[in-house]
Amino acid sequence: MKHIQLHGNEDNNYINQLKKEFDLKIIKSIGINNKDDLRKMDDLQLSDYFLFDYKPKINELPGGNAKRFDWSLLQNITINKPWFISGGINIDNIEQINKKLIPYGIDISSGVEEKPGIKSSHKINALLKILNA
Repeated sequence: MKHIQLHGNEDNNYINQLKKEFDLKIIKSIGINNKDDLRKMDDLQLSDYFLFDYKPKINELPGGNAKRFDWSLLQNITINKPWFISGGINIDNIEQINKKLIPYGIDISSGVEEKPGIKSSHKINALLKILNA
């Protein structure tokens, strides 16, 4: 294993400890609801990558919920390391990311599912065709 993705309340101290114990690259998820949430990048500089995702509201489950944040919040800002985008990505909106943002990568789950937990090879192939066009 070379990378680990963290989705909790981990801070720089925790990230530093992981990096000392294991030879890993750290992908740190940052939940986004508004521009203020982007300030968390300043406190997580020991991570190697950022993953920007929808920030669940109280009583909402995190991840795989097909919800997205306002992607325009990532436009015209400086992000000093490679980053991923996640949250509500599917074949109907992937072109918005391709045209307006330049992430290092994308993290897709429910957007390529036929039904909850079941990935669709057809949807994955269609999405890859759009990305590679």
